[in-house]
Amino acid sequence: MKKTLLLLAAAVASTGVFAEGYQVNNLSSRQNGMGHVGTAMKLNSESLWFNPAAAAFQTTKFDISAGVTGIASKATYTSLPDYANPENVTKYVSDNKISTPMYVYANYKPTEWMSAGVVFNTPFGSTMNWGNDWAGAHLSQSINLAAYNLQPTVSFRIGEHFSIGAGLMMTWGNFDLSQSLLPVGAQTNTMLDGLLKQAMQNPALPDIFAAAGNRSIASLGLEGSAKMAFGVNLGVMYDINEQWSLGFSYRSQLKMKVDSGDVALNLIDDPTIAATVNQMLPALGAKLGLDFSQLSSCKIKTELPLPATLTWGVSFRPVQKWEFAVDLQYVLWSAYDHLKVDLVTPDGQQKQLADNTKNYSNTLAFRFGGQYHALDWLTVRMGMYVDESPVSSDWLNPETPSMTKLAYTAGFTIRPARFCSLDFAYGFVNSADPERTGSTRYTHLLTGETSAFSGNYKARAHTFSFGMRFAF
Repeated sequence: MKKTLLLLAAAVASTGVFAEGYQVNNLSSRQNGMGHVGTAMKLNSESLWFNPAAAAFQTTKFDISAGVTGIASKATYTSLPDYANPENVTKYVSDNKISTPMYVYANYKPTEWMSAGVVFNTPFGSTMNWGNDWAGAHLSQSINLAAYNLQPTVSFRIGEHFSIGAGLMMTWGNFDLSQSLLPVGAQTNTMLDGLLKQAMQNPALPDIFAAAGNRSIASLGLEGSAKMAFGVNLGVMYDINEQWSLGFSYRSQLKMKVDSGDVALNLIDDPTIAATVNQMLPALGAKLGLDFSQLSSCKIKTELPLPATLTWGVSFRPVQKWEFAVDLQYVLWSAYDHLKVDLVTPDGQQKQLADNTKNYSNTLAFRFGGQYHALDWLTVRMGMYVDESPVSSDWLNPETPSMTKLAYTAGFTIRPARFCSLDFAYGFVNSADPERTGSTRYTHLLTGETSAFSGNYKARAHTFSFGMRFAF
C-alpha cells in the first residue's frame, strides 16, 4: 500500500508546477510589450494589479482594461548520451495546449484623493503534455492547471506626491493531470512482465508490455479544485517629480487547499491489451497493497503554497514622449520546501501519503522596458526580462522542467478614439542556457529499486497579447 500511496503522492506533487517558475506574468497587454514592468508607472486601472497605490493617480473618473494572451510553449527532453551505444539517445517534444491567461481591470475615481476598483485575472497556471508513450511517463504525462483571482482594491493619495493602496486577493483554482502507473520501455517492461506473471501464477500471461511498446498500459488520472484562499496586494508610490517615480508592491503568500481531488485508473487505448490488464489488476493490487476497485472512491487532500512577491520599481521620463522603467522582483519560492499529501479512503480513513521535499529557492526577476509616444494615436514599446529558476538541477524533472528565462518583448497601442485604445504585444521566452541537464530520483513500485531519471531539457514559448482599454 505504501508504494502505491507514494505514487499517488508523486502524482499530486506534480501540481507543484502550479506554484513554480510558471508564474503567469502576462497580465497586461500594454505591459507585456515592456517586459512586464509597471510597479512605478501610472497605469490607471491596470495599476490595481501592478501597484495598487498608483491607481490613485488615475486622470479620468472611470478606466476599464481587459485582455488575453495566448502562450504557445514547448519543452524538449533528450536522454543523456550513451557513449557505448550512441544510437540509444532518444528525444521527446511536449505537445502543449495554448494557454490563455486573461485579465479585467476596472477602476473608479470619485475624488481627487481616492479610487476604488476590482481585478479579475489568472496569476498562476501551466500546461504540459508529454503524452503516454515516452520514457518519463511514470513521472508525468500531462498537467493542466489554472488559478483565478478576484481582487477588490482601494487607493489613496496622501498629498501631491505620495499614495498607498491595498487589495484583498481571493484566489481559487483547478487542476487535472495524469501519470503512468508503471514505467515504460522495453528493458523495464521485461522485468515487470516477469514479476506480474509470478504474481498471477500464470507463466503463459501474454507479453502485454512488448505489445504496448513505449505506451503506458495504465495511468492514474487526478482532477480537482482548490478552495478559495485569501491574501493581500499592497503598494506604495512616491511620484517625486515630472521625471521620476518610485514604487513598491507586496503580494502575500496564498495556500491553495485541495480537499476532494478525484483519482481514476485509465487503461491503454487497445482493447486486447486493456482486457489483459483488467485480468491482472487484482494480482497487481495485491502486490501493491491496493484495491483498484475502490480507487475511484478515494479523495486526495493537499496544500499548495503560491509564493509571496516583493517588487521594487523606478520609472524615468526624460522628455514628454519617452518613459523607461525597471522592476526588480523577489519571489519567495522557499515557501515550497515540501509537499504533504493525504489520501482519504471510502470509509473515511485519512492516511499521510508523503511529505515530499521540494527544495525550492527564492529567486530574483529583473525587468526593463521603454515606451515612445510617437503620435497622438500611436505608442510603441520594447522590453526584456530575466527570471531565475527556483529549481536546482538535482530536483529537475519533466513535470516542472524549469529554466532561468530570458525574454524579449515588443508591442504597440493605437487609439482609434479619445476614450478607447487597442493594445498588441509579442514576447519570445527562451532559456538563458541552450539546455539544462538535471535528474530526479524515483522508486519502481514492484521492485522497490531506486533509479534516476536524467536528461537534457529545453523550453521556450511565444506569447501574443491583445487588450482593450476604455477611459472616460
